[in-house]
Amino acid sequence: MIEVIERPRINPTTREVVREFCRRTRQPAIAREEGGRLELTDLEVEAGGELDTPLLRLGEMVLRFHREAVLSWDRLPLGDEAEWARRDDEIDREAWFLERRITLDSERRLGCSWTVPGAWTVARSLERIADHAVTLGELGPRLADLGDEAGPLRELRQFHGQAMRHLEEVLRHHDGARANDLLDVGEALLAGGRALADRLLPSVGDGSMAPAVAASVARALDATARTVAYSQDIAQAFFDHGATLSGSAALRTGRSALVGSRSGTDSRAGPRRLTP
Repeated sequence: MIEVIERPRINPTTREVVREFCRRTRQPAIAREEGGRLELTDLEVEAGGELDTPLLRLGEMVLRFHREAVLSWDRLPLGDEAEWARRDDEIDREAWFLERRITLDSERRLGCSWTVPGAWTVARSLERIADHAVTLGELGPRLADLGDEAGPLRELRQFHGQAMRHLEEVLRHHDGARANDLLDVGEALLAGGRALADRLLPSVGDGSMAPAVAASVARALDATARTVAYSQDIAQAFFDHGATLSGSAALRTGRSALVGSRSGTDSRAGPRRLTP
């Protein structure tokens, strides 16, 4: 139970903040209000149960959200740009709910094949990936001046598409050997993103790209690269903790080809086996 105390009584602003906290974290609800005290009770405190399906359902939500954010660039102007923040709140609720379930299960055996650290990392990384979808959706109007699909906008879409296929494959393949291969693919994607930035952004100096547009391109590249980095964290969790999923819970998306992989070292994580 959580108690919120304010003297002499709970004012409307505090009450609204508490209600918003309950809405965004999904489970708590105001059970009692009297005088200067609000009591919040968790609606689902029991632990246990399969985590495979809700974690992968969260992954599907995040993939769909990312792709719709970039597809929205073709549908400008948007009627309601606040939609991205609302969608992100929905994903936050699912991720936070799962993180709490994982924490409650940390001192008992999980009802699935995930380890506690692996499951927590997947949920937290997916929540962060969704944040970058919000950035991409909100950048659409600022990128409209690029216009030419044969230019930077096309390359931004291609890089983002590769990032989504990488995340898709990471969520589909959970054995250690395949996770190791996908870590190499992610490294190649990150290197490709840096090369793309080096190629696109210097054009601001010769006047072919306005500074404001260049800043938006840089943010789009950064959001996509950070998405790849969090996908790497998920792959690393599979590799480190040996998490596997049952076939019934496998991500239900089409198989896609990925960019070529290469061997290397993951500077964002600990030692791992390298593919020869």
